[in-house]
Amino acid sequence: MPLALVVHDLPAGSAALKAMVDAIYEIAPEHWPMSDSALLAATGVSPSYLRDHLLRALQAQGHPAGLMLVSRLGTTAAWAGRPAEGEDWLLQALE
Repeated sequence: MPLALVVHDLPAGSAALKAMVDAIYEIAPEHWPMSDSALLAATGVSPSYLRDHLLRALQAQGHPAGLMLVSRLGTTAAWAGRPAEGEDWLLQALE
């Protein structure tokens, strides 16, 4: 399944971040946090659809969207520092 990278500036532990993660679960149950401000989502929807879905979820709960970038990751993606479990998940998702 295609992977999307979601980069945001929502505060860690905030209600806004919870609203965004809940919205991601709705259309991408398989996802992996990269850091406090980025996550990977295995989803077949387009980046613009995912972005709009997340923006609607934040707006519905009265949270500002802040900065957000949603982009596809392909088989040429490169990374470092992932724990073994995250590395395995990422490799399987990119197959």
